[in-house]
Amino acid sequence: MTTHRNLAIVLGCLAALGCSSAVAVAADGPTDIKIQDAPTLRAGQTAPFDAPGVKAIRRGKPIARGYQLIGQQVDITRGARTAGAALFFRCPRGTTIRTFGLVGNAGFAAADRNYPGHRQTTVFSFAPPRLTHATGTVYAVCR
Repeated sequence: MTTHRNLAIVLGCLAALGCSSAVAVAADGPTDIKIQDAPTLRAGQTAPFDAPGVKAIRRGKPIARGYQLIGQQVDITRGARTAGAALFFRCPRGTTIRTFGLVGNAGFAAADRNYPGHRQTTVFSFAPPRLTHATGTVYAVCR
């Protein structure tokens, strides 16, 4: 479990490096990590995944009114055994995170599992152990 102190350290690193959305962590070798914001998906657009715990977001169906999917795309070419990126998500004012959804084969893990109902959190992304190259997009489901 990540403490508030560890989360503050991660966020401090993001701010210190001037990165708007991600920073490489624990890279020991020639690892290449590219992060870019994915287009925000809004009500009426087609959902790319089934959102766990949110019946209003189903793959191939229109996104329900009041929901937004805030995404970040990750491309990892892993050289080091353990390397990844810390992704910071913040829902628009007046909305909170309900859950996360994934597209692709990159791995993701929430830094703080107590994110539902909060406006922001950090998620870690990594290449699965058996893959040297992984891509994916993680979306925060906001309402």
